[in-house]
Amino acid sequence: MTKEKNMQPLRTAKEIEDMRWALSRYASARDLFLFNLGINTGLRVSDLVPLKVKDVKGKGHLVITEGKTGKPKRFMIPKVIRETIEDYIRGMQEEDYFSKLKRKWAD
Repeated sequence: MTKEKNMQPLRTAKEIEDMRWALSRYASARDLFLFNLGINTGLRVSDLVPLKVKDVKGKGHLVITEGKTGKPKRFMIPKVIRETIEDYIRGMQEEDYFSKLKRKWAD
């Protein structure tokens, strides 16, 4: 039996920057991308992972069905993250999931 961990949200800009640094150093590019997208949209990772390239390509918003509530919801994609999204999905197919992102996209 595994013990549940009590995860607390990141509350300060320093905590967010520390997490970005740690992810850029020790995690995959996909994980850093999903973190940045989640921080900038307020979405949970469980709502981001099922997204496909076609869900965000050239768009200023996302429409998802939230896992927790089951309701469709529209989220704006801030301009600050749109360029990053376009960099990540370059060369990917419309039906590809974000989970297929390469480990090191900017090597």
